Amino acid sequence: MAEGKVESVEPDSITISHGPVPSLKWPSMTMGFSKPDANAFAEVKPGDTVRFEFKEGGPMGYELLTVQRVQPGAKQ
Repeated sequence: MAEGKVESVEPDSITISHGPVPSLKWPSMTMGFSKPDANAFAEVKPGDTVRFEFKEGGPMGYELLTVQRVQPGAKQ
């Protein structure tokens, strides 16, 4: 699970600025994630703070599995 800020939402993807992902040795970055379908995660808007899970695969290399809006500063 990672946490970040939604930068943009497109029919086929969501771009998120996220913190480090230690399990993949990723630093903080902004990247696009594929959505499983155009209607997935319709409640998510640019500027939302989210927790999300993803898997390797999909047209952009990584596909979102879950996206949950959270209050900024909320504890996991």
